[in-house]
Amino acid sequence: MCNVNVTEFRNNIFHYLNMITNESINITKNGEVVAVLSSPESNYYNTLIRLCGCLKDDEPEKSYDEMIGEEILKRCGF
Repeated sequence: MCNVNVTEFRNNIFHYLNMITNESINITKNGEVVAVLSSPESNYYNTLIRLCGCLKDDEPEKSYDEMIGEEILKRCGF
């Protein structure tokens, strides 16, 4: 994860937009993180990690919707 201050980000926005395919970027102001810029794919993956634990190697074909549906059913006691 890369940290960049607001002024640097503003001055080089296109460079940082190209970088988000590989890593997330923390945008800081006065040393505090005020925003996180990341690709949509990493957001989906991180949501899956939070909802379902970790992905199992034997289930690579499961879709995002299937995993969330399973987690909802599990939490509802089904």
